[in-house]
Amino acid sequence: MLREDYETKFTTLNQPFVTDCPNKHSLTRLYEINLKTLKTEQIFPHRLVIRFNSTYVETMDSWESIRGRATGLAIPMWAVCLAGSIFCLYASGLVLLKENFLLTLFFFALSIGFSYMIYIYYRISKYDLFGYTHYPIRFNRKTQKVYAFSPQQNKIIKLNWADLRFSVVSKKSEIELRASKLNQDNLVEDEIILPYQILKSKPELVEQHLAFFKAYMESDDLERVDQSITAFHDIYNRKESMKESFERLYMQYDIQELTSSERPERPKIIFVALGSLLWMSQFVTKRFALIFSKIPQWPADIEQECQIEKNDPYDSTGKQRYLAPLKFTTMQIIFIAGAGIISFTLLFGFLTLLAILSLKTW
Repeated sequence: MLREDYETKFTTLNQPFVTDCPNKHSLTRLYEINLKTLKTEQIFPHRLVIRFNSTYVETMDSWESIRGRATGLAIPMWAVCLAGSIFCLYASGLVLLKENFLLTLFFFALSIGFSYMIYIYYRISKYDLFGYTHYPIRFNRKTQKVYAFSPQQNKIIKLNWADLRFSVVSKKSEIELRASKLNQDNLVEDEIILPYQILKSKPELVEQHLAFFKAYMESDDLERVDQSITAFHDIYNRKESMKESFERLYMQYDIQELTSSERPERPKIIFVALGSLLWMSQFVTKRFALIFSKIPQWPADIEQECQIEKNDPYDSTGKQRYLAPLKFTTMQIIFIAGAGIISFTLLFGFLTLLAILSLKTW
């Protein structure tokens, strides 16, 4: 999926494919990676593979790291705007009884403004709160095609592997990989953001991540590619569990977890302490968003192209390949529990305040 879809904007489509030149959205395409010369001695799938077999590999999307944030922004703003709209309608009714038509019009206009803001935040959050549980990317080695969901464009992107140009793109402190299809004018016609993002200080990891896909799509050594996958996040036809959501979100805030396909021996207290309030808040909003989200379904024609052979030795369906569960020290558990209590307290306090204000208006 295009990561910017949830922000209802496209940051690189229909723009020139140029490097080292920031665009108006503060995105910089740092450099292009030549797939032909990219070495594949080290391949790095991270923990992003949903399914693996001789026909295709399916991965998570780049949106996973920010899932729930748009919901966390929209819900309190909806509550504020709804309370404001109700108050303005109530106030307009009161002043109308006093035949103050100018003030009535003013409050009514404010009510419309609040209602419009509700719609704006719906636009921002609809793919997060009312979309799919995830937006998978599928690489078919037999047809040499890549498929990805793009909800903002209301379509499934279908691209030929041979037509793709790969580049490293940065925004602020992070870098990510993009697979772009260009038109004859060197403009980006379609683009997929590969699922792995990391700090600018670790550029070798994004190249090793691309090397994983190159090895899968172009080499015959599937055994080696399969062995590089330490765990499957197989949510092909289900929603992820609460435990999975917790571990996946924690992974985004712990640099040890984010830079390794293995489970670190012990989480560092600094990552737990500094990140717990952030990822515990996001955990709540992500779980809320998953309640209303649908499980993605590939179109029938794509599923037909991706038929798995019977007795495929590399078919991951039903295979158990998990990392050891996260283990925290007593102090770390206290930090996490405290962050959870603070997050729930702030949410409960906010909703209580809105309820009190609403009662006072009536």
